[in-house]
Amino acid sequence: MNEIMAIASSTWRRILRMRVVYFLILCVLVLIGSAVNYDVLSLDQHKPLMIDVSLVLNTIAAVLVVISMTFEIPKELREGVASTLLAKPLGRTQYIVGKMVGTIITAFVISGIIMLGFFFIFKLAFNEQIAIAMFQAHLMVIGSIIPMSGLAVLFSVMLPEMITPIATAIAIWFAYSTYKLHGLVGLYGGILPDLNLFNFKSYAVYAGSLNIDWQYIALASGWGVIFCIFSTSLASLIFSYKDIK
Repeated sequence: MNEIMAIASSTWRRILRMRVVYFLILCVLVLIGSAVNYDVLSLDQHKPLMIDVSLVLNTIAAVLVVISMTFEIPKELREGVASTLLAKPLGRTQYIVGKMVGTIITAFVISGIIMLGFFFIFKLAFNEQIAIAMFQAHLMVIGSIIPMSGLAVLFSVMLPEMITPIATAIAIWFAYSTYKLHGLVGLYGGILPDLNLFNFKSYAVYAGSLNIDWQYIALASGWGVIFCIFSTSLASLIFSYKDIK
């Protein structure tokens, strides 16, 4: 556990110390805040627009942080950094789990900052209470980071460096669309990842005072953790046979 947390700590500290991260967060919050100026163009729908924009941009930020892992692991393998680390009392499984945990924590922090920034802007712009559904929708975006990270770590050790980020981005996009396969017998069956389980953008915008069932949130989060464990276990198995120079 100490080895995992050491790798995770170095990952999140390195990313969260970068000033460009906070500049990009500021840009996201400016874009969210700018929605208040679209009251005429949106036919007085600027409030739903702001909620929708905040959730979309928070999701994009989470995806970008997760995809950053698909650059880092192959790069460390290519440059020999990983082999130096693995020469120490550190197993391959601990290495990839540490990288994944560090990325998850980083994405949690960044998405959490965006969520709190949006709440502050929304309160300032409309002087209204933050609806529980809005909080829950952002919470589900943060929860989606866990299964996305499982996909990213699997592709990082399975695919060549050049195509790993692209393949991960396509896989995440596909995972948000697998609900469309429900009607195709034998192609879905609950096996393919379904990130649409975490998508409550329209609910947050139009549900009003209605809330998402907390039991559903717990079940969806549980599925995310289980899928992440499955993906990481498969990645660990592949990584154990990988030749590291």
